Amino acid sequence: MKVRVVEKEEAGAVLWRIAGEYKQSRSDLTDRLALKLAILSNPELAECYLGCPVRRDAADEVRKFLMNR
Repeated sequence: MKVRVVEKEEAGAVLWRIAGEYKQSRSDLTDRLALKLAILSNPELAECYLGCPVRRDAADEVRKFLMNR
């Protein structure tokens, strides 16, 4: 998988925006955990950003985690 620098930066920006939304919905989340959740819930963006495979079956688990307080 060959990713251009611009695509990587764009994917990173989107993941950070998503992480920010997660932090707004759950104020107890750290930046690090919010970013990890964003990565797990968006594997295609994460693979572009990280340059390595990301598990694709975690979106439901992330949603459940965010719903539980």
